[in-house]
Amino acid sequence: MKNLASYVLFLLCCGLAWSQLKTARRCLREKVITFPRQTTEDYVQLHSNETMDFSKITVCLRFYTDEVTKTIIPFSLSTPTHLADFTLMCSPHTKQYFLTVHNGKAAFNGLPFHLNQWNSVCATWDAGSGLAQMFVNEVPSVKKAIGPKEAFKGEAKVILGQYQTGPSSFSPDYVFTGFISDVHVYKEALSPLLIKNYMEAKIKFKLGDFISWRNLKHTLAGSVQVEERNHVTFYTKQDVN
Repeated sequence: MKNLASYVLFLLCCGLAWSQLKTARRCLREKVITFPRQTTEDYVQLHSNETMDFSKITVCLRFYTDEVTKTIIPFSLSTPTHLADFTLMCSPHTKQYFLTVHNGKAAFNGLPFHLNQWNSVCATWDAGSGLAQMFVNEVPSVKKAIGPKEAFKGEAKVILGQYQTGPSSFSPDYVFTGFISDVHVYKEALSPLLIKNYMEAKIKFKLGDFISWRNLKHTLAGSVQVEERNHVTFYTKQDVN
């Protein structure tokens, strides 16, 4: 009888865990993911169909927040080799953006940051030169050297809304609240023209070939949810594509 009770408890716990982690593959065009709470329980994991084995990368996304004091991390990518293999950070208080590559880190100053508006961000890095560049709302940064000049390799764990501190742990100091949309990851360093197309979305921009918002396998955890963009913000020029 005791064994039966233990088995029932095990099934209930598994059922609860399953209900909190919802995995799906969807086209999320005109959709946003809402992060409503400052808790490490809320996050989204993005899944690629392949392991990483490339020497260049571009990450593009749009985020919308009202955070004014905490440093936020909308995008975090880890591999077995590097916990902070490619991470996008933003400090609303100082209006600085930070990029980590292979655990190396650099700050980018003077780029736009708007509260309660969409901020479009792209970051590129090339192992050949070791140089990274950021673009925010069509404003390009200078290029900076970050991390060792080595390719991205291994199984990637891509998380939206949290800073990864371990295989399954996050830091409460960098929780993102707000909306995230149009996340694309490319196995190349996109040209400024292609990035401008993404920023403006006036013509059909190039979709990610490692992770694409239009064909996204993702796992929702906690209270995050997918919503229609026109249910949460006004339409802008970025919504016409």
